Amino acid sequence: MDTNKMREQRAVADARVLQYLQGCLGSTAWAMSGAVKLSRGEVSKACQRLKRKGLVATSATQTTYWQAVKS
Repeated sequence: MDTNKMREQRAVADARVLQYLQGCLGSTAWAMSGAVKLSRGEVSKACQRLKRKGLVATSATQTTYWQAVKS
């Protein structure tokens, strides 16, 4: 697969996950997967990329629970 196409797909996945998390209090990757129409693995990878950018973080009490970072 073309590298540019893969990059575009990752950007779309990241945007969908971030938009979902900004609209709720938080979620697990498994629960988000149905809402954003991606596999759990793709959601988890998107969350990790967004975490490195400082846009999402895991809950202080439950590491599998993702939340958007408040600006």
